[in-house]
Amino acid sequence: MDDKQVKKNIAKIIHSIADKADWSHLTIPERQRYYEGWTNDPEIGGALAQIMEPSRIRVYLKDTIMKDYAKSKRPELKKLLKSLSYSYNVTSKEYTKPVGLLCDQNKLYTLSVAKEWKIALLSAFERGYDVKNIKENVLFIIDHTSGRFVDKSYRKLIDDSSSRLAVKIVWVT
Repeated sequence: MDDKQVKKNIAKIIHSIADKADWSHLTIPERQRYYEGWTNDPEIGGALAQIMEPSRIRVYLKDTIMKDYAKSKRPELKKLLKSLSYSYNVTSKEYTKPVGLLCDQNKLYTLSVAKEWKIALLSAFERGYDVKNIKENVLFIIDHTSGRFVDKSYRKLIDDSSSRLAVKIVWVT
């Protein structure tokens, strides 16, 4: 089996485990235990040790396999807009990092995970600043059900910041 196939098989195993564990709702210490277990597991860490430096295995699991997993679980912005009854006729421009859409030349929608809210909010503001006659500028925030985002005062800080920048926040559950 070649290196690519080994990595693909391991990613499939880990993604299955993450699905069963409800990964997006795990705390950081819980996730760390999984990374430790995977690194020491002969079927996972042992197989990866055959094709990469053992010191790089944990980083590979976290920064490659689980980043890909998290991205695969994020909603697609166009589908999210439809499910939340945001209507538009045409996509005028698409953005990456963070994902965004300019629709009908005057509706800007941005999607971000909660932990990247500052960058996303500033991006939405900056993008919206360049749009003539902007009708709406909305930032959809996902993955906000754990950590500091459960704290109402912290979410109020985010909501207040967005109001000052004329960007509407929608907390997507």
